[in-house]
Amino acid sequence: MSNIIFMGTPKLAETVLARLIASGTHKPKLVITQQDKPVGRKQIMTPSPVKTFAQEHGIEVWQPATLKDLAAIEKIRAHKPDCIVVAAYGKIIPKMIIDIPSRGIVNVHTSLLPRWRGASPIQHALLAGDNKTGATIMLIDEGLDTGPIISQSTCPIAREETYETLYAKLAEFGADLLVETLPDWLAGKIIPEAQDNTKATLAPILRKQDGEIKPEHDAATIERMVRALNPWPGVVLETRNMKHETRKMLKILKARIARCEQNLSPLSLSLTAQKELCLYTKEGCLVLETVQPEGKKPMSGHDYYLGNKSAL
Repeated sequence: MSNIIFMGTPKLAETVLARLIASGTHKPKLVITQQDKPVGRKQIMTPSPVKTFAQEHGIEVWQPATLKDLAAIEKIRAHKPDCIVVAAYGKIIPKMIIDIPSRGIVNVHTSLLPRWRGASPIQHALLAGDNKTGATIMLIDEGLDTGPIISQSTCPIAREETYETLYAKLAEFGADLLVETLPDWLAGKIIPEAQDNTKATLAPILRKQDGEIKPEHDAATIERMVRALNPWPGVVLETRNMKHETRKMLKILKARIARCEQNLSPLSLSLTAQKELCLYTKEGCLVLETVQPEGKKPMSGHDYYLGNKSAL
């Protein structure tokens, strides 16, 4: 049985860890995850999904504040890992740790590298309108997802795919690919292939302003934003209350492209003949099926319009 250390934090990483444990031969001896964080309005300290799952399966869990100090490096070295498996750990791994395992650090990345290197590959694949993505098992080096590729698996992107559905799908794809790949990788039967840097695209960390709807956005762009950017950072439309001269943000939770029934200026709101809330853009229209006004619960676009039509 190989000596493996696992590093990961969110739900996706829990899926990968579960598959490693279920394999019977790759159960990690140590799990490294990020520290507990305050969650919700009450800021309750909450462990990562990986921590909870590892503890339920009797695996030692370590939550270092940093991996850069010598104590952290020596702790990992003392475990003498054959391989370290990483899945969405969330922190940069120093070269001194990269050099420790004899078979390197293997990363589960949720895109077909070199396309979408970075922290948000799933969202960027949806924003770009890609019709396929996948999982890549790669060796970590000092660059940002630049290491050589060990294996890949392609996953189609459905027409109405959202971030949450694709996230769950790719967690399974990545976990399956990892357990299929590890035996041959650990046995030295796979020669990794260098990435073609000329085909690289970047998927940087998302910012809150990435979800703001602007007059220059067309209907197709906004529809992809809604599918890609919920729940974070969310997609919002600034609405103006003409009566009280105030501005509020309207979160768009679900939308679909529709035929324009009128000739209105971009970012105008109106009801369709079927009594659905319609957003006009510089090119095309969107029916806003589900929205969430600032400080309120989600509601249908129709109900929102009825409650605000005098102010819009």
